[in-house]
Amino acid sequence: MCWFALAVCGVGWVSVAAADDVVALRQQYNQVSASIDTLVRLYGGDKLRELAKRKEDSRLLPANSKLVLIFWADDEAKLFLNGHPIGETRLTPIRVEIPVVYLRESNVLRAHCWDTDRVESGFMAGLYLQDGRGRLRKVLATGDDRWWVAGQRAEPRFYNHSLPDIPGAEVIWGTALFGEVELEAQFDAAQLARASRRRPLRGAASNVAHQPMETHLVVSRLAHLQKQRDELAQKLHARRSSTQDVLYQGFVRGRLAFSLGKASKLAEVESIDAAKKLLAWTEALPAEQRELIFPKKQALKGTSHIVPQHSVTSTARGEADRRRDYAPPAAHSAAKGEGRATGTGGQKSSAQGVHSIRSAPWELWGITTGLLFYLGVVSRQWWKLFSARGWRS
Repeated sequence: MCWFALAVCGVGWVSVAAADDVVALRQQYNQVSASIDTLVRLYGGDKLRELAKRKEDSRLLPANSKLVLIFWADDEAKLFLNGHPIGETRLTPIRVEIPVVYLRESNVLRAHCWDTDRVESGFMAGLYLQDGRGRLRKVLATGDDRWWVAGQRAEPRFYNHSLPDIPGAEVIWGTALFGEVELEAQFDAAQLARASRRRPLRGAASNVAHQPMETHLVVSRLAHLQKQRDELAQKLHARRSSTQDVLYQGFVRGRLAFSLGKASKLAEVESIDAAKKLLAWTEALPAEQRELIFPKKQALKGTSHIVPQHSVTSTARGEADRRRDYAPPAAHSAAKGEGRATGTGGQKSSAQGVHSIRSAPWELWGITTGLLFYLGVVSRQWWKLFSARGWRS
């Protein structure tokens, strides 16, 4: 009887352990499914499915060439190619290699820029073909006639502080100081072919942070999550029980209902479809385009910190070769990213210091008034004590 009881207990422990294992797998499955759904909602399921239908056309990019974008903004900017996010920057020059799968016969490069620090505002960018020896040939750059803002051609702006070295590029902005602008330029396959026949530019951009294209990271993440989901689905299927519903099918049925709270129900049927198509698409890409890295992202202040626009008093152009001493901020976080370049770029920090000094007298007057009031009260108390009758002879 004792042995029978021990055997029953042993079977019970095994059943509990198996049930716990199934619950853990189900939780992982739901978490992966929710992550896929969130990414698809955030970046647009239609765009991702349209991307998965595209086939790589190597004819759009000249042989033995890479398409490289180098950009910088004062203060912040986000860039897009044909609606796909490329990357973002805050006072730091960024270099992004754009895979050929995102190119079309006709392409639109868009920059959403804004100022947050009320000192100067500007944007620089250069799109280049890079050959096997690392030499750059310009496709387009800010300062060319192909950049537009609010239906008008963007004009170069004289910038009073040091700049990063982006070959062939000049600082541009809108018709007003500070504020928020949308800059746009177009290029096609013919321009890429012509650029490949030009002479390479002298020098190369220095102190540039290398980053992968943001959309490429999203595709990589979705492909990874979809593989993980397929593996979890197989494990759950192997442990399937007639008394448990462990796979969520995208709608409320049976015992397992999953939602994203107030956002809406988990639209797994639609999001998983997009993720599956992207997974198949990435597996068909060349190996070098599937090697994606995951760097630390910069922390932007965001559009809530945009400085209101001011009218431009003068856009006179001056001596522009001030780029040798440029150094990006040491910190990339919002808390530590307030600093400007050292060396020549330190003039901008000085400008901020002058602004602080101008606002200092109000604080000094307040402190001085408080001290005088305190001294008056103390002096009166001492005078009362000294004037008391006990001090008189």
